[in-house]
Amino acid sequence: MRTDFLLAALVGASSVSAAVMRISAESMEYDWEVTGWNAGCARAGCYYDFNVTGAANLTSRPPTPAFKAYCAGDGEGSPYRLCTRLDEEDTDAVVVAKLLPSTVDNGTRIATIQVSLKYTDLYTPTTWWNFTGHASSFYNQFVAPSQNFTITPDTITGVA
Repeated sequence: MRTDFLLAALVGASSVSAAVMRISAESMEYDWEVTGWNAGCARAGCYYDFNVTGAANLTSRPPTPAFKAYCAGDGEGSPYRLCTRLDEEDTDAVVVAKLLPSTVDNGTRIATIQVSLKYTDLYTPTTWWNFTGHASSFYNQFVAPSQNFTITPDTITGVA
């Protein structure tokens, strides 16, 4: 089953019988570190791979779990791809990523990655949260070393 369909189905099923909450992303300090960003384009299309890490903050509202995942995929505008968790998996967090359509800035093709983290609330098992953020870099395959940058989630939703 495709991950984007699964996430949409979960949101749809949960929102019928539960309250949907939105939190201002500016109210939280929760950044994810992207390391080892490699992306390129060839005749068959564009592709990416990277690691993404988030630190736990158990005092924030909502509390956020630590996670580390490896993400890889291809196709600008393609559906989300499930990332592989690289940590101990203390939580049921799911990480997905997708490559958004590129833009061109001063002749340089800009790659934009979108990452989403969904997890069950750390203190309330009947509530789940979804944090989504994106960041731009460039297609560096064959022209530059791996890149590191930060993604700050800009959309936070929950269902209780």
